[in-house]
Amino acid sequence: MILAPNRPQRLSGNRFLWVLLIPISLVSCGAFKKAQPVEWPKNEELTVKQKDSVLSNSQNDSKPIETITTKDELKYTSVEFKGNYYKVPVHKKNFNIAILLPFHSDAINSVSDKRRANLMLEYYQGMLAAKVEIEKLNSKFTLHFFDTDNDTTKLKALLKKPEMEDIDLIIGPTDEEQLKIAAYFAKKREIPLFSPITVVEKLWTNNPFFFNLNPSDQMQAQDFLKYFKANHPGEKLLIVRDGKRYDLAFGKALIQECIAQKINYQAVPFSKYIKWDTYIGSGKAVIVHTSLDKTDLTYSVNGLLGKGDRITLVGPEKWLEFSNVDYNQWSKVNLSFITTNKASIAMVSGTEMLTQYRSLYKDDPSSYAYMGYDQLLFACQSLDAFGKYFPLFLTDKSVSYTNTDFHLVKTATCFQNRFLQVFKFEDLAVLPVTNY
Repeated sequence: MILAPNRPQRLSGNRFLWVLLIPISLVSCGAFKKAQPVEWPKNEELTVKQKDSVLSNSQNDSKPIETITTKDELKYTSVEFKGNYYKVPVHKKNFNIAILLPFHSDAINSVSDKRRANLMLEYYQGMLAAKVEIEKLNSKFTLHFFDTDNDTTKLKALLKKPEMEDIDLIIGPTDEEQLKIAAYFAKKREIPLFSPITVVEKLWTNNPFFFNLNPSDQMQAQDFLKYFKANHPGEKLLIVRDGKRYDLAFGKALIQECIAQKINYQAVPFSKYIKWDTYIGSGKAVIVHTSLDKTDLTYSVNGLLGKGDRITLVGPEKWLEFSNVDYNQWSKVNLSFITTNKASIAMVSGTEMLTQYRSLYKDDPSSYAYMGYDQLLFACQSLDAFGKYFPLFLTDKSVSYTNTDFHLVKTATCFQNRFLQVFKFEDLAVLPVTNY
């Protein structure tokens, strides 16, 4: 089990100045505050208005929509999804989505329950911000919100509700044990289940209806090696390990994936006085540094100065939260950042979400708000275009959203999202790397 990272802190003054350098967006930090609290959804229904159907409004599309009937009377239609056209079986245009999350709407909760409730509120607010985009679709969506209270017994009771028999897709819950219970329910009824927060590595049996929407460490490692092979062929791969949290997660997964793909690498134990020439040699090298400590990074940057033309130093986007950083030093070691949350570095294509969220809540969205926005929009757009057939058309294809991409790959027991975004620091700007 892998949980999504804790909610990141707001941008510090230093990091805000840093982000202002990014030419692709300007981010306002701390300029907005919530005007009033938002009431929790208590098993309510939010119905998104339905537009005219695609078939009845095809004359307005840039490409004609055609309906084809085969010999066995199966009907197909041509639909547009993210700029591409697909021939898809004709499917329903009225969907029910169940959202099973620990909102903790009870009056009395523990400290951990209150913290979890706050995160779920942010996720829920992100979902509501997506409503404007969902209304542009050609289907009708009814969202059924249920509070699991992070309780297994309550979840089982919710799954027995009559309305759950008419659900087309489930989002949630968040606990691994509860996810496995819901996964069994979903598989038995052939209902797609999106795990919004927690990554379940393995289920008891093969379940083609279970989808992890957050990338696991293994999936991130696979995407990083794809970037490495595309952008640094023939270069050495050095992995600096400090034995701490990020190293034991991503660092360990990266080494396992290097072994699986037979990619040569060298693990370097972190030290303040690493003899870099010994490891780099006379050629070029990519150095993946797993430390989340500013002092450790500073020692490494200082030791690598003068080798910038032969190295690329790669690390987590958490480095951008460091204060009082000498960015000129960073620019001399070809520094790059890896993240699964694009908006934490730069709000790439985030104008619509950011504008809508600020208009609703007078605040900037957190990573959980972005998750709610992206995941609900992905669910609705996929159902609208492909109906229950969406895995046939989206498996092994990358679909980009505001904060994350969804690249669904089938593993032995379920679907995983293989995604990692690499940004490079260049000319005092942070720019996305796209050629991989």
